[in-house]
Amino acid sequence: MRRAGRLTHPRAEPSPISLQWRAAIVALAAVGTLFVLLVWNDFRDTWYSRGYERHSLWHLSLYWGLWALWPLIGWLAWHAVRALRVGRKRLALLSAAALLACAALAWARFIEPQRLVVRETVLGRECGAQVALISDIHFGKFTRADDLQRLIDRLNTLPIDAVLVAGDWTFGPPRDLAKTFAPLRQIKYPVFGVLGNHDEQMPGPPLAEELREALRAANVQLVESRYVPLGRCTLAGIGDLYAGLAVTHLRHVEIDPPAAPTARRVLLTHNPDVAIRMTPGTAALVLAGHTHGGQVHIPLLTTQMLKRNNRGGFEQGLYTLPHARVFVTPGVGMDLLPLRFFVPPTIDVLSL
Repeated sequence: MRRAGRLTHPRAEPSPISLQWRAAIVALAAVGTLFVLLVWNDFRDTWYSRGYERHSLWHLSLYWGLWALWPLIGWLAWHAVRALRVGRKRLALLSAAALLACAALAWARFIEPQRLVVRETVLGRECGAQVALISDIHFGKFTRADDLQRLIDRLNTLPIDAVLVAGDWTFGPPRDLAKTFAPLRQIKYPVFGVLGNHDEQMPGPPLAEELREALRAANVQLVESRYVPLGRCTLAGIGDLYAGLAVTHLRHVEIDPPAAPTARRVLLTHNPDVAIRMTPGTAALVLAGHTHGGQVHIPLLTTQMLKRNNRGGFEQGLYTLPHARVFVTPGVGMDLLPLRFFVPPTIDVLSL
């Protein structure tokens, strides 16, 4: 084409491939921006220990980043079908294996943590009481307000006399603890509790005193180093073992025991290893949490890891020691990883 004595060329249209790349880059930039905003919005309100900012950012990045599993699962499914259609069986098999692994991870991140189950166990009739034992709520990075509300709503449907909480209320919670735990006032039963290692800066931020105030304001009765009636039995709370409180509280309970006979004494604590340290005759039953039941259960491996991490080798359920029985609940929340696999969040309804 010649115009005004010059040769001109028609403008080249962008290829469909280049348009697709541009769209992909824009989409990735948008998703990346959203991811950063979500993590930062949580982080700026998170109560964390000084020097552990990176840990908090890592936990929050993992919490939000695992949403990428869903498009990855879709892409792997499409890739496996496409490879199978063109006869590339080995590639199809590899894609299917990766798809299965991502699906299992998605289940552990998004499905199982929402499967709040109720497990009933008869431990005796001495107390004439039925309680709901929960532990390791870990409100904060992984457990959010809707999770706590779902737990409260489920507790209110149960035919029980009291709710016992065996510690670890927090895991990088919001700074306003009073507002965070205010929904606990909705529970229509008496709530008794103790603190756990994450509440006592072992590890965790220094929030124990503010947490105690927030829980008292939410009508939670903290029973550490004191007795309260529980049906025909007496319940005593023992503070966290890692924080060094358990030994002091045990000594107090052992020196000044209640009038109830040993068969009608129940201890509530966070770490089940407390049962190993108490002297015979202190209590007939110890209720605890702490282990999460492993949280991610891998046959043989999880059991061996728990044996290394606690002296009693406790995982979950009922254990009989020479001087007492110990019941360990697997908890309802998560720490370290926002995953539960073959260990769903559990409310243990115990007949005592």
